[in-house]
Formats: sequence, C-alpha cells, structure tokens
Amino acid sequence: MKIYLLLLGYALFLFFLGYCIPRQEFLITFILFGLCFILYLLICLNFKLRNFSIVRGLLFAILLRMILIVSVPSLSDDFYRYFFDGQLLNSGQNPYLMTPSEIMNSKGAELNAYWVLLYSKMNSHDYFSVYPPLHQFFFYISSLGGPSLVFNILILRLVIIAFDFLNMYLLYKILIQLDQPISKVWFYAFNPLIILELTGNLHFEGLVLTGILTSIYFFIRNKSGLSSLGWSWAIGIKMTPLMLGLFMVSKWKKDQMLSFFIFSAIFISLSLFPLIFSNGFQKLWQSIRLFQSNFEFNASIYYLIKWCSGFFINYNPIAYVGPTLNIIALIAIIWYSLKVKIYNYEDFCIGIVYVYLIYLLVQNVVHPWYIIPAFGVSLLTKSKIFFVWTGLVFLSYNAYSSENFEENTILLVIEYSLLFIFILKEIFFKSLLSEKYQI
Repeated sequence: MKIYLLLLGYALFLFFLGYCIPRQEFLITFILFGLCFILYLLICLNFKLRNFSIVRGLLFAILLRMILIVSVPSLSDDFYRYFFDGQLLNSGQNPYLMTPSEIMNSKGAELNAYWVLLYSKMNSHDYFSVYPPLHQFFFYISSLGGPSLVFNILILRLVIIAFDFLNMYLLYKILIQLDQPISKVWFYAFNPLIILELTGNLHFEGLVLTGILTSIYFFIRNKSGLSSLGWSWAIGIKMTPLMLGLFMVSKWKKDQMLSFFIFSAIFISLSLFPLIFSNGFQKLWQSIRLFQSNFEFNASIYYLIKWCSGFFINYNPIAYVGPTLNIIALIAIIWYSLKVKIYNYEDFCIGIVYVYLIYLLVQNVVHPWYIIPAFGVSLLTKSKIFFVWTGLVFLSYNAYSSENFEENTILLVIEYSLLFIFILKEIFFKSLLSEKYQI
C-alpha cells in the first residue's frame, strides 16, 4: 500500500508541474520538483527492497509519463521551433534555407494563424535551424497532426515516451550483461528531471541516450557494425556525441576498430546527407557558432573565468572565452580518450561519462536536459556525479522567474559547489578504474 501512496503523491506533484504552475513561479516549481525527487528516491528504494518485477515497474513509469500527455511544455519553449521546422518540411520547404524571420517576411499573405503563433512564441527568429536532419525527421512526423499545437505535441510526446521506454529496456538488458542490479533501472525510470525534460518539455536527449546505450549494448556483445549504428544514431539526433568518437573507436580490439570506424563514417554520412543541399552544413555550423558565442546559461568554469576577467576588462569576453574553452575541452577529451585504459565494460561506460563531464564543465550554456545522456550511462557505473546533478541542475530554472532571465549567483554557487565536491570525492578519493578483469 505504501508504494502506491508514494506513486500517487508523485503523480499529483507531476500534474501540478505540468498543468498548473508557470515557470515564473520558481519557488513553487522548485518545491514541487524537490518533493518529486524525494518521492523518487523512496520509490526506488521500495522497488529495490521488494524486488519489484521489471514489467510492473516499467508500467508505473510509463503511466507517470502519460500524466503529462496533453500538457503544453512550460519550462522550455524550444518546441515551437520544432513545430515550425516541421510545418516547413510538411509544406515541402528546406528548413536550412532561411531563418524564420526571412521565411515569415517572404510569405506575406500566405501566412496562416498557426505559423504566426509558432513564430511569435519561438526564441530563435534570426537563426538557421541547429537541428540535424534525423532530428528534423521527427519534427516532420509531428506535423502530420496538422496545424494544431495539441496534436503536434501529442504525436511528438508519444514518440519520445516510446524511446524512453526503449532506454529503460536497454538499461535492463545491459545491467543483466554486466551482472549489476536491475534495480538501477528505477533510478532512470522515475527520475523527475528525466520525466519533465523529455516527456514534459519534449527534448530529444532521450533519443541521444537510446543511440549511446545501443552502442554500449553491442560493444559488450562484440558487434562493431551494430555498435557503430547506435553511435551514429545519437549523432544524427544531436551533433554533441561526436566528441565520443576517439574514445569509442580506440577502445575496440584492433581487428574491429577499422570496421567500427568505416561503418560509423557511412552511417553518419547518410544521416547528414541532406545538409549538402543549399549550403546546409555552412548554415547549421553558423548557427551553432553563433549560439556558442552569444549565449550563456548555467555555466561553471566559463562563469568563473568571466568573473575573473572582470578585474581586467570591462566587456563580456564570451566571443573569446567560449571558443577557447571548447578548444581546451577538445584537447582534454583527446588526451583522456587516448590515455585512459579500460579493464572491463564498466570502465568503458565510465569513460563515456567522463568525456561528457569534461565537455559540460567548460560550456557557456548548460541547460538541464544536456546532462541526461551522461546520467543514463552513469547508471551502468558506480559514478554518482550525474545522479547528484539531476537534483541540483533544476536550480538553474530560477533564471525564468524574472522577465530579463537573470541568473541567481548564489544558486549557481550552491549548484556547482555541491557538484564539484562530488566530483573531487569521486575522482581524487576513489580509483577511476577497476582491475578485476580485462576485456
């Protein structure tokens, strides 16, 4: 009976977060999220102690997600751009050709009310689309619901829930292969950040995680072609997993390293093939570079450097610091990928987690959903860094409580101070690598 009361309370708080509380009301939102997180921990503990069946547990996890099935995302407005690009594709137009502003100005009298609504709500009027073609494919799927916000949301949400279910299943299968407790699945299935950012806010990091978990699953099964397909899928959704390339290629045995590289090159080329038309690559890269050089949110090392630079210069150094930190991250990832040795499959997973950690700590923009792929993979390891971060990162939403989206320095210090304590504890006071057996 106790477990059902916990689930009922969790469902009630999710309902309020999804339908009743605007993101400007940060204090109420954070309290509800905190309550969800506490219930999440209690649910996972109860499931573990009672040896809950995987089928029953996954059913409850899906039912919790279905609570948000028709809610309009409140914590992020990215979905308006999703549907705008989807409408373009549905009308036979290339979303990489023009910015939304150029499209709206050129259409004139052809504009319909739905396009005007999407345009008025989106946050990227003057940027070319930053979403790769495979990502765009799902925007097109959502557009099949017609010029209706509710139906577009419903279709995309069902797709995201389906892939989230696949993530739970892949975690379950991999945990069995690694001879680890399957109760770890619950820490993904019921995490409130996962539910709110994927099902609630319609972000695609869950699909990225699907690709990475697929790659890990077939790495364990020693199937390089299928493993490369999983990694390529992740890149097709978001370009970010490209940073895992050197690590993933170099950890195969010599006779399979080449095949993994060749298959990956083929699959990635196919997924990005539409970008060769109308300078798609150039426009996509231009928007990515503008994003990295103009925006800042929930950063750690970047903000520290910016604060220090304030003693010497009187302007925002983002145009220089952002790209420089990315170069440093690239060098650090290359060094780590070549240096680290793996002695078992858990070491392979922890390597992926730490590559993500290096990348995220130097970024000038770290939205809460960015940490989801690393968190999912970290459940296959003993690392608790990203688990802790899923509880702390919600503090960043305080920025939406003001009209000017001003971040609270105190909350940022709390978030990253606690996070860095866990990082130091894990990296410097525990052994990174297990020496139980070698692959």
